[in-house]
Amino acid sequence: MKARGVRILEVARGSAAESAGLRPGDRILAVDGHETPDELALRFHLAGEAAELCVLTPDGDRRLRAIDLEANPFPGLTLEEFETRTCQNACLFCFVDQLPPGARPALVLKDDDFRLSFLHGNYITLTNTTRQDLGRIIEERLSPLYVSVHASDPLLRARILGRRRPDDLFGKMQRLLRGGIRLHAQIVLMPGINDGPRLKQTVSALYALHPGVRSVAIVPVGLSDHGPPRTRLRGVTPEYARAVIAEVSGWQEGFRAETGSPFAFLADEFYLQGGAPVPESEHYGDFAQIEDGIGMVRTFLDDFETAMARRRRPAPPLRGTLVTGALFFPLLERCIGRWNRRSGMKLRVLSAPNRYMGSRITVAGLLAGRDILEALAGRDPGDWVIVPGEALSVPDGKLLDDLTLRDLSARLGRPVYSGGRSVRDFFRLLGRLRRRKAGLGL
Repeated sequence: MKARGVRILEVARGSAAESAGLRPGDRILAVDGHETPDELALRFHLAGEAAELCVLTPDGDRRLRAIDLEANPFPGLTLEEFETRTCQNACLFCFVDQLPPGARPALVLKDDDFRLSFLHGNYITLTNTTRQDLGRIIEERLSPLYVSVHASDPLLRARILGRRRPDDLFGKMQRLLRGGIRLHAQIVLMPGINDGPRLKQTVSALYALHPGVRSVAIVPVGLSDHGPPRTRLRGVTPEYARAVIAEVSGWQEGFRAETGSPFAFLADEFYLQGGAPVPESEHYGDFAQIEDGIGMVRTFLDDFETAMARRRRPAPPLRGTLVTGALFFPLLERCIGRWNRRSGMKLRVLSAPNRYMGSRITVAGLLAGRDILEALAGRDPGDWVIVPGEALSVPDGKLLDDLTLRDLSARLGRPVYSGGRSVRDFFRLLGRLRRRKAGLGL
């Protein structure tokens, strides 16, 4: 057995790990004979009441340690992070390749790791997933996974991924489905490349795997002003968005009649760009693909209506500015206008053009600090500024260009806050600001 395993960083006092004699610096190679290449595998194999660990000490000695988890189910281990498996494709639309020069290293990492797909919902292509990986996914029940498909035609998919030859995507998916793994699929839609009949073919091929394939997210290609495109890509226009909505809505009705679910879901951007009504919450079911921009706007609208319906005590009016991207600006401006009229607030919504990534990037989550500063230049923002929470990285709270809220505050001479990740977060912030203005503290 190779001395790989997972290294222990800390051992909690009084924990099962300490009782077993584990120490920082030890490397756990296996649990009951099962190799543990990372924390995910270790946690899975430690799910029982007791186990025998094969441990490599810092001195190079291999030892067996018995750990009793029946009396104390808390292992008490802090472990090293696993090395992220990177993408070996050269996708036509790759957004990492479209980042501005000098983007920080964390942004340019192309992950394609099934562990991150399970843990965080990251999309993977499965091109670097081996037979052993598939077996491990099934054994450890790493479900659901999120798979970037883009096209069911093998040659077209190879072209989109920048590969010399087709891969066995559907063979791998079918093996996972037979093993009880549930999948959510993604299609990045590129006008003239994988739309029209090709899109219908892809959605139909995925629907043939339902209910194992639970849903398909169709998202528009994003195009910045940076990076050499491998082929000339066209962006999504309002007219194109409306045409896609009309086409896909027909399929959704058929899928819903058969399964009770639309199955194929369009990203919110299509509805906003096309000026079309956003579907009601029932359309999205359990919102399984919300992190891919499927149902975020509906969630915002519903939560905002709930907040509007609450009876609130009179409070000092607030005067500040909310910054957002061009795509969400009209909707947010209407909502905040209603809130101002109802509450007596003096909140202003400002659209910030994206000059860091390019004018074709209109989502709030890709605004840089300099975009926000330029949008506010020469304006009176009021007492404070609120920026989109989704534009800030976790956990360091940095915008795309490494500026922080503290940096923005220093340059604007005003406090700058994150609006959070939900309407609830936003109204909690407003509540704190109102109490502060009323002199009640936090």
